[in-house]
Amino acid sequence: MASVVVEFEDQPLERVCADLVVVGYSPDDRPLRGAAGRADWRLCGELWQLVTSQKLNGALGQAALLSAAGPLRSPLLLVVGLGHRAELGVDAWRELGNEIVRRALDLQLNRVVLGLVSDAASLGSEGTCALFAGAAAAAAEHRAGIHLVIAGEAVLVRLSELRSLAEAGSLTGVSLKLPEATQNPAKRSPATTGGFTYDQGLPFK
Repeated sequence: MASVVVEFEDQPLERVCADLVVVGYSPDDRPLRGAAGRADWRLCGELWQLVTSQKLNGALGQAALLSAAGPLRSPLLLVVGLGHRAELGVDAWRELGNEIVRRALDLQLNRVVLGLVSDAASLGSEGTCALFAGAAAAAAEHRAGIHLVIAGEAVLVRLSELRSLAEAGSLTGVSLKLPEATQNPAKRSPATTGGFTYDQGLPFK
């Protein structure tokens, strides 16, 4: 059955168990930054070598698939071109969402970490809706399900944003798998460890 499930992990992308990690690269990104920079650091500069050798120029629609087994808990890393960030609008995000899911399903991969979403400050609500609309369209075309994971430090911001969009009915074909602590906060009471009291109802304790 076609479906897109969005999950949230408070771990950095290299620690998340998945089939594939996706990061974005724009020709404006010199040096590499965000998720792409983090993945490149773990891969000892392999991604930057693709850039400096001009095998990767960051054009929208360009993609490179790398082996990441060892440095990442995912065996594969997909680098997708974002084009120039000033031109990264709704249509581009929709295209990216569709391309990422289509490529993952063509490879028969089911769990994908969206590194490019975690640090995309310019994504915004419209871009977010477009990205996941493209992802849902690709899943429907393949008649398959896929889990997309948002990880890292920005996860709480994305969680709040996506919950608001879901409540407004703006995420057609997409469901959110919320962290347990945010689903039933009333059932969790403060606990004490080593004389320190902490709130178990807080997300990502």
